[in-house]
Amino acid sequence: MQERLFEENTGSISPPERGLYLGTSGWSYADWEGTLYPEGLAPGARLAEYVKSYATVEIDSTFYGTPRRSTVQKWREVAPEGFLFAAKFPQEITHEKNLAGCEGAAENFVRVMEGLGDRLGPLLLQLPPSFTVEGMDTLETFLDSLPDGFRYAVEVRHRSWLRPDLTDLLWEHGAVLTLVDYPRMPRVEEATADFVYIRWLGDRREFPEGHTHPKKDRRKDLRWWSALVDRFLSEGRTVFAYANNHYQNHSPSTLEQFLGLRGGGR
Repeated sequence: MQERLFEENTGSISPPERGLYLGTSGWSYADWEGTLYPEGLAPGARLAEYVKSYATVEIDSTFYGTPRRSTVQKWREVAPEGFLFAAKFPQEITHEKNLAGCEGAAENFVRVMEGLGDRLGPLLLQLPPSFTVEGMDTLETFLDSLPDGFRYAVEVRHRSWLRPDLTDLLWEHGAVLTLVDYPRMPRVEEATADFVYIRWLGDRREFPEGHTHPKKDRRKDLRWWSALVDRFLSEGRTVFAYANNHYQNHSPSTLEQFLGLRGGGR
């Protein structure tokens, strides 16, 4: 496992490199016992153990519904100073309603997540593959309706979106196009705000279960991403990057390998 980044004496956490926040997509995986987590660790204790190793996490559970304010407050209390949570918008907004007529639900989600205070990182709009560029006007209306003062990332999964007018739209709203390593989408290298959002997704069908150790060598791909991260950091951008279990079958190992390719960070 990578070097623990938790500062025991200060109760704070810092990224391995200035401006680079590395984490996983979700934290509540029993498969990580024996690697990231001790054997037999209670599910409710996993976040407290997770934050000892990483400076950020992408909350997966918010995709299934807006959490209770009390839950958000507990997350905030567990996370040390300097730790940042990213969170997916609920699927009701992105997948069921395709962003249409759900401004109230979206604002409620943002306001609930605002309870994280200075622990709140970007909020992710993960659009389904069926949502094509024909929904450009709908996306623009939705972005116009979002509360100001938050970091928003938009992930598209249909190639029709990859055109200059999407980039222009995101620039205008200070949002970013999520950069993905995903079988059905080409790699994109463009940043549209002062931060960058990267997701190493892989193919869900390739590793459906048993996420206990890596099963695929992705060093060549991670070297490519590392060079891109270097460019963004040199431009003064903050980089958020999240590894999914389906990328190599074990997210913590992906982050460990990425840091190793970069010389181990600190």
